[in-house]
Amino acid sequence: MSEKSLDKLINTLKSEAIEAADQQALEILDKAKEQAQKTIKEAENKSYELLQNAEKEAQDTRNKGESGLRQAARDLTMAVRHDLLKLLGSVLEKEVEATFTPKITEDAIVKVVENVGGGVTLKLPEKLKGQLAGQIQKRLQSMDSVDSVISDSSLLNGFSIAKTDQGWSYDISSEEVAQLLHSHLSPKWVEILKNESDT
Repeated sequence: MSEKSLDKLINTLKSEAIEAADQQALEILDKAKEQAQKTIKEAENKSYELLQNAEKEAQDTRNKGESGLRQAARDLTMAVRHDLLKLLGSVLEKEVEATFTPKITEDAIVKVVENVGGGVTLKLPEKLKGQLAGQIQKRLQSMDSVDSVISDSSLLNGFSIAKTDQGWSYDISSEEVAQLLHSHLSPKWVEILKNESDT
């Protein structure tokens, strides 16, 4: 073979090798680009998924926190309402006790005796018996109404009235009146407090 042919063959081989290497380099580069795009896409998808999960966890945590705060607010409202009702009941009891004077007691006894008729036994606190027994008898003298007036050391205020032949007795005291008023007023107070807490 001639030197020229050999050079030509070498140049051809070189050229083909370079072309093959270039082609292979392009294929490797295309595969690398494709792999990079695939990796980027997977990373974007994973990033989006992580972001969605983080947002969902944050929202769940926020919802739990808000629910906990609402429950705490309800609990606090109920506790305050309970304390206010207790305080109002205590104030009511003191006010009723302060207004449960001997005159009111006397008027109440006369009204009760007028309504139930004669033949009753009346129990009064020791401190009121001497003060009220005569006045009550005087006011009720037109009817044979009170069989006896008895001192009862267990009564602090108010009175007890009994009709033994019919088997009944009633205790009327400032505590009883306060409890009755409290049971009647409590639902109204609750409604007022509820309306106030809603505004």
